[in-house]
This record gives sequence, C-alpha cells and structure tokens, in this order.
Amino acid sequence: MNPRLTHPLAALAALTLTAAACDEYDPPPEVRIVQPSVGFWTSSTPIELDFSEAIDPATLVLTIWPSEVDLEGNFRPDVVPLVADCSLATSPCNGLLALELNETATRAILTQNEFFADREGKPLILEVHAGLADPAGRQRKVSTRFDFQVNPRCGNEPIDIALDTGMLSLTANLQVLPIWLHMYLDFAIDRQTGKFAVFGSFARLEQRDPQLGPNYNHPDGFEPDLTSAGWAVYFTGCMVAQGNGRFFLQSDPFDVNIVVLNTIPVTLTDFQVQGTLEPGGAPDGRDFVSGTLSTSGGSFGDPPNSVDPITTAWDGFGVIEDEIDPGLPRVCEEEPCAEMDAGGADCQKPDPYEPGPVCE
Repeated sequence: MNPRLTHPLAALAALTLTAAACDEYDPPPEVRIVQPSVGFWTSSTPIELDFSEAIDPATLVLTIWPSEVDLEGNFRPDVVPLVADCSLATSPCNGLLALELNETATRAILTQNEFFADREGKPLILEVHAGLADPAGRQRKVSTRFDFQVNPRCGNEPIDIALDTGMLSLTANLQVLPIWLHMYLDFAIDRQTGKFAVFGSFARLEQRDPQLGPNYNHPDGFEPDLTSAGWAVYFTGCMVAQGNGRFFLQSDPFDVNIVVLNTIPVTLTDFQVQGTLEPGGAPDGRDFVSGTLSTSGGSFGDPPNSVDPITTAWDGFGVIEDEIDPGLPRVCEEEPCAEMDAGGADCQKPDPYEPGPVCE
C-alpha cells in the first residue's frame, strides 16, 4: 500500500479527487437561430436566438455583417459590419435594432425597426461573440455565425428584366447533411406578373479537373449528370424589381425528395430559394445572384435520420450558351425531361406538364 494514502487526510483528498473526476461535464450554453414558420424573414419578423440554458445577460454580444466572404468562408478584408458589438446594454443598437432577453434568459429577440430596409433581399450573417456564458460562468470559447436574410414582399407586378440565357448556377453549403449543393437553375419569367418557373438540375464539378474543391461556385467548372445519378426538380415563385437594376426572387416552398449517388435518399421539407439577382452584375459580366435557401427540416439515409432546419447562403452566376448541355431540362420545352429520362435520371415535373404564361 502506498504509505502516503494511509494518513486519513491523504485518503480523504484521494476520495475528493476521484469524485471530482467523475463529475459530469457541464457544457457552456448552445445557441441556434430560430427559423420563422414561413421559412424566411421580412421587415416585420423578429430575429430570434434560442439558448440551451439560461445565459448571463451581460455576456450576449452580437455583430451583423453583410455576407461578403471568400471561398473558405472568411470575411473579405474590406468588409464592414452593419452593426458591431450590439448588447443589451447598448440597445437600441445603431439607434434602431432593439435587443431583448425573455424572462428565463433562454431566448434573445432582435426587433428590426426597418434597420435592414436598404439590405432587403441580400444575405447577411449574424455573429454571436465568443464569451457567451451561463450564470455559473461556463463560457463559449468561439463565436457562432448564422446566415439569414430579410426579404421584401413579392407581389403580382410587371417586371422588366433581361437575362443572358435565363440559366443560373447555384452553390450552397447544406451544413447539417453536410454536403455542398451545386445546381443549374433554368428560369422562365412571366414579365406581366413577375411569376417564374424553374427547373433545378443537379450539377457536379468537372471530373477532369480534380483541383476543384467542393465549394467551387462558378459554372465554368460544372457539368450535368444525365445518368441514373442525376436529378432535377421543378418549382415556382415570384420576382419583383428592387431598383438600381436589381431584382428580388422568392420561390414557393416545396419538398425535395432525391437519391444522392444512387444510394442515399434525401428529403428536404419546405425547400425555398430567395435572393437578389443582378443582370450582368458579376465581375466577368455574367448575371449574378446571391441570397439564402432554407428548409424546415428533412431526413437522409435508410432508415431516415432527421436533420435540423437549414438557413444557408448561396450564390450563382449566369450560365453562358456554350456551357448549357442540350440534355438539361428547360422550362419552355414541351418534353423537358426527355434526355434525362432516357439516361435513367430522376427528372421531376408536373403531370401533365404545361409551361403556361411564363413561356408566352
């Protein structure tokens, strides 16, 4: 026997250390953004954060940024926050944003008061600073970022818009799955009402260029998959002019049911795409669009594993004529899925298929 443990005080100390080692780990508070029931925010929607436990109010600090990041997700060097270091003590921040905490200190509510009036339709990032703690002082050591966007209301209005080919790319990090999603979006727009229809087709990165990372976001590196691993979905929405040559688009919610890599079933419920479209707005002169996409939840795998709601940023560029494979489904074709069907791909469209006023 170790002689040092024969003394009663030494034995007591050993027991105390053993008991301490067995104490259950108590983590610092977790935080998540609350997705509105309709899937997006408008100017009248509070921006809310839920905490896994009560927090110390003095440790809640927020900064809101424009979503101006590089391919690695880092802020560009010249980006300036829209509001910095917003806290309960400094509310209303920048004179408008009102930050409150509920009675149980488990939910923060940020009332907009038209603060984002000139940023509607553009993706934003809400950052919860490191140091968020519970009343016992257990702190989060890293900051947490959430994508969100405040949408203008999309009505039944005429629209005067000219796109290069009508086809745009989409690149988004679905995060909770986790996968990078790449798509071709073929838009057809009714210029009398602003309503649109879209075929969204799965795009893969060119296999001949192994240097392209999964976050590559330009269609010059995309290629369609018209084999049994390919898929396409059809959806509708509306578009409205914002001024300064920009347009806001909002899709109607729909469910995505696909099989990834011929093996993994994926369901995304209430899938929505929203963003700001600027014809010719990219540095290379292509059409450019950026915004957020959202889901209310979903599942993957067999048996299905549930996934949390998603709100994530996306961007896209105009696809030029030489990059459009003739096998891709186009909204205004009579048989848009013919080549995908022939290759065994999953091309989902209304039955019977009638393009309607968007193609007149």
